[in-house]
Amino acid sequence: MRMLSVRLDDEESAALQTVCAQTGMTKTEVVKAGIMNMAKQQVKRKSAYELAEQMGLVGCFEGPADLAEKAGEYAKERIREKHHPH
Repeated sequence: MRMLSVRLDDEESAALQTVCAQTGMTKTEVVKAGIMNMAKQQVKRKSAYELAEQMGLVGCFEGPADLAEKAGEYAKERIREKHHPH
């Protein structure tokens, strides 16, 4: 088990004491719980793609299905068409 020393200002120390008094947890338990809660929040964060998919944005626009993969090719094609029309 690792040991951690933390410096708290007066406000943080008072908040820790309040949480301990309200929950009956020790300072160590409160700090450990806080760390685990933050770690879980980080894991639960969704990627931009996941959020867009959840919001129904993925696939809702018109255009080539492979645009993200071949954006450069499509851009070159459009430039060629603009400068050398058929």
